[in-house]
Amino acid sequence: MRNKILSILISSLFITSLNVLAGDINDPEITDNEGDAFGYIDIESVWFYKDEDNSDILFVSMKINDPVYWHFQQTFAVFWKYNDIKYFCVLHLGFDIGENWTKYSVGRHPINDYYDEYHRNITGSYSISDGVITWEIPKEFIRDPEKSDVLTNTWSNAFRRLGIIGRAGFTRYILDALIFRIFGNSMWDYAPDSGYGEDYIIQY
Repeated sequence: MRNKILSILISSLFITSLNVLAGDINDPEITDNEGDAFGYIDIESVWFYKDEDNSDILFVSMKINDPVYWHFQQTFAVFWKYNDIKYFCVLHLGFDIGENWTKYSVGRHPINDYYDEYHRNITGSYSISDGVITWEIPKEFIRDPEKSDVLTNTWSNAFRRLGIIGRAGFTRYILDALIFRIFGNSMWDYAPDSGYGEDYIIQY
């Protein structure tokens, strides 16, 4: 009986460890306070995960508090470090009309002279019903991390630019301050608010 109880405890610990390592919506690597930005760019959490049947893909998901698909110039991004190289995946939403309304990509951060070589378009999805954005990243685009390799320095941000001045990159300095003063809410959100999230261990 004693051995049976011990076996159950060990199995439970093993399963718990797998859940922690796997990453999911209930145990994300990155969490953030709600209500510190406008709802459609307000990050709740971010998690990394793998699918055993798609071992060549790294999945990254971000949950948004109050998603709105049709606002112009929204940007959602997740950052991490692997083997001393900084990477990011990003969704640009509403920067171009028509088929290019959504654009998912992955690359190195910061982008340098090798933009074309290290910045790739990828597949993704944005579920407005639950506010979950998911990037599907071929591992070959991020130096093929293998099982037990660790992604570190995880963090994310979301923001919205407004008009031509926003697209030029000046929103954060001018309009953001004005909007915050008028509406008391931010056009930027960072998760976590300071430092980094948890590391993620590659599963497959």
